[in-house]
Amino acid sequence: MLETATKTTDNRGTTTAEDTLKRKSHDADVISGGHLVAKALKNEGVDTIFTLCGGHIIDIYDGCVDEGIRIIDVRHEQVAAHAADGYARQTGKLGCVVTTAGPG
Repeated sequence: MLETATKTTDNRGTTTAEDTLKRKSHDADVISGGHLVAKALKNEGVDTIFTLCGGHIIDIYDGCVDEGIRIIDVRHEQVAAHAADGYARQTGKLGCVVTTAGPG
């Protein structure tokens, strides 16, 4: 049996994450933290990120797509780090790793 979560509002008027996503999709003035991270990366000259995909960083991916940053997904955090290191050594550019939260 599925249960529906009740909608609660805190004292600042913020509601659920679902409400925030709906508002974000309709309000051009709302920007996510992930988009801010991507913009900061772009401002520092990052043109490629090496990453292990996960739900906690999807907004960063969205921001990277919007900023024109290439996303290279790998299978393990160590692979991302080694790939970013090799990229930096070969190109002279900043090697950037973005990973998600997880066990261990």
